[in-house]
Amino acid sequence: METAATPASPTGGGAVLHLKGNTLTLFDTTAVAVASVAPAYSLAATIAFLVVAVGLAAPAAILVSFFPVLFIALAYYYMNRQEPNCGASYTWLSRTVSPFLGWFTGWVQTAASVLFCVSASALAATNTLALLASFGWIGDDAVNNGWLVAVIGLAWLALVTWMVVRGIRLTANFQWVLVGIEYVIVLGFSILAFIKIASLHPTGSQAVQAWWFSPFSIQGLDGLAAGAVLGVFFFWGWDTAANLNEESKDSNVTPGQAGVISMFILLLVFLVGSSAIQALVPSGTLQKQGDNAFFYFAQQLVPAPWSYLGVLAVLASTVAATQTTLLPASRLTFSMARDRVFPKLFSMVHPRYETPWVGSLIIAGIAGLGLLLITASPNLNSTFGDALANIGVLVALYYGFAGLACAWAFRKVLTRRASTLILAGVLPVLGGLFLLWIGYEVVAQAGLQSSIPVLVTLGFGIPLLLLAVALNRTGYFRRPTVTYGDETVGTESPQPAAGE
Repeated sequence: METAATPASPTGGGAVLHLKGNTLTLFDTTAVAVASVAPAYSLAATIAFLVVAVGLAAPAAILVSFFPVLFIALAYYYMNRQEPNCGASYTWLSRTVSPFLGWFTGWVQTAASVLFCVSASALAATNTLALLASFGWIGDDAVNNGWLVAVIGLAWLALVTWMVVRGIRLTANFQWVLVGIEYVIVLGFSILAFIKIASLHPTGSQAVQAWWFSPFSIQGLDGLAAGAVLGVFFFWGWDTAANLNEESKDSNVTPGQAGVISMFILLLVFLVGSSAIQALVPSGTLQKQGDNAFFYFAQQLVPAPWSYLGVLAVLASTVAATQTTLLPASRLTFSMARDRVFPKLFSMVHPRYETPWVGSLIIAGIAGLGLLLITASPNLNSTFGDALANIGVLVALYYGFAGLACAWAFRKVLTRRASTLILAGVLPVLGGLFLLWIGYEVVAQAGLQSSIPVLVTLGFGIPLLLLAVALNRTGYFRRPTVTYGDETVGTESPQPAAGE
């Protein structure tokens, strides 16, 4: 049985391409993973739409989404043990299933990351302006000023990009601060809401009901698919830990552990937060709030200026998510460029900070351009909004393929131990199939017109893949696939391809 090794491919000049290894602890990678998911942002941006989709069964939709995504986290854990590569699922699919499929899923993840960076930068700007307006420092009309949104969004994007370029240690420390702010506020406000409901019984409030958490309370397959795809978006981002494996201590184990641990932390926060919000705010009112749901919740809970903490939580969460979306995207494209299937610029490592600085700047630049375009054009803003609604489909796609790839990669050793069969085989397959199904169902329900952004994103990857194949001279796309064993393999650095 052929096993895989971690590539740390040399450049044409002979210098080994590597990131700053042995830097992040389990606590660091877990913090980055939970910050990547951005609980306050997810609750603010998605809870109202989730209630529209499934009513008060929103916690049930979150629970239903948790298990398949957890199964994918298990797949990441097992595959990372065998091959810790910052390309993560791109590398694992390329090595064990098909280089073509691996490249395509790498493109899907990169596209989803860029789309989210644009959205998160814009939301960070509007929350900054809302916070300033709350203190009376600017007028209310400035909050929706497109140019102000663009300028402040670009400023936030520039700040987090500078940190990503400056070094993984600085980035991790910044994430600890932001995670602390948002988690204290979200959990603190949620507990306060339960206390207020129990003691004061505000008009329209209600006690938490057990049926809110029952998957059987979700009506029909259509409701299940609509709720689950939003739930997948809730949990998207924990896999950032896997993209930081080359910079982590005990790189074979730490990132996988961080991914699984973060899933349980996030489940607790999402169930507590969503239950508190819909218990305090009547369902009909909550559905009208859109991405303002968490601030509205804070306003019903405490008077100003304490309610402004709701804006601060979403702002901290959004900035954290912007940074931790740029972070894995730069590592993924670095890995692809290191394999010489992506432009060489993305493989350039800063000599001092040991970060893929050029790739980080390019991705941030594209996101910045997107931010300028959507703030300048109402039509583009609407189109981009449709694209964001389909990010969950893109995530479900590359998560789903990763789950199936895990079982395929370990197919020769699945029956050696019951734990391997279940945790690396059965559960990842179930999770992968479920996620691919909900991605299909959402596109089918939305119809062709609403699904155009996600279909264009997927379709655009095909000519880019063909271009990568045509330009590659290393034989990457002709390499035989490998299978993974149940023992962690060593790391070897392949030599440069002939003539490079």
